Amino acid sequence: MSKNCSLRRWRSSHVPHRRESGLREADVGTSSSGDMALSRDAASYESLRTSDVRFAYRRAGSGTPIVLLHGWPQTSFAWRRVVPLLSDGYDVITPDLPGFGFTSKPEGGFDKKTISRRLREFVQALGVSRIAIVGHDVGGHVAFAYAAQWPDEVSHLVFIESSLPAFGQEEGMDVAKGGSWHFGFNMAGDISEQLVSGREFLFVDHFMRREKVGLFDANAVSTAEIEHYAQALARPGALRSSFSYYRTLPVDRVDNAAWGVTALPMPVLAVGADWGYGGASSKAIRRVASDVEDVLIARCGHYPPEERPRELAGAIRAFLDKPRAAPAR
Repeated sequence: MSKNCSLRRWRSSHVPHRRESGLREADVGTSSSGDMALSRDAASYESLRTSDVRFAYRRAGSGTPIVLLHGWPQTSFAWRRVVPLLSDGYDVITPDLPGFGFTSKPEGGFDKKTISRRLREFVQALGVSRIAIVGHDVGGHVAFAYAAQWPDEVSHLVFIESSLPAFGQEEGMDVAKGGSWHFGFNMAGDISEQLVSGREFLFVDHFMRREKVGLFDANAVSTAEIEHYAQALARPGALRSSFSYYRTLPVDRVDNAAWGVTALPMPVLAVGADWGYGGASSKAIRRVASDVEDVLIARCGHYPPEERPRELAGAIRAFLDKPRAAPAR
């Protein structure tokens, strides 16, 4: 990776914490010293325990708290290029979601109602009461669940290249109509883990570099960076947990339908990519929110945080900083 793209170590948490080093050198599995350094730096994180999950996270900057939620099959490492662009004016919090990265791999509770409850415990344990929440891909599912259940605790929602069960997700799951096969595969049960185990790099590399809903530029993410995600997915319990985000979609569909009866009251920014979901994210979130703005990032695939971090960070900043009239009482 070039010097311009080298990782900046993120500053430590504002609360009592423990610094962990999640990878031993023997676990890195990369050939060059540069790749080794990438993996070691990516593994540096803070650790915080809630009632049933130990969260791994990073925190940088000060100001309005923003929680950034990664997508599948990634970790909080996905935000490495965005955090430095926001941390000069915001308190940027980037957790590994439950089941991903170095956060706990619980036995169950991967429906987004439970995941968002766990995330709220984490946020409160950090001493934060109100947040702007940003979700990419499945992180968008979690962000919506959080905002729908605790709207008074969410100032803004940013919904990036995501969809919602009960509000359009089903079309993307239907292979007969051009949807992606991975939804059914990830929901298939034990066979999914058996087929992917030991082939994590091939699996992640395929999804990130595939022609449809992959990277616009296949070189926007390096082989070493994809290897980081593959190593995270190879950790004990990670494949099961990762696939469980999909296996609970029928539960999420029921929950979303109930929450969607009442429109989200906070401002929402829907971010699409012209070589990703396009306008589908906006179409989905407009069915459950009343105050929605749109941004479509050009020459970008499904991974704006890594492909177009400046454009994404600029859109987030403009959205959060926009003057707004006080809500009517």
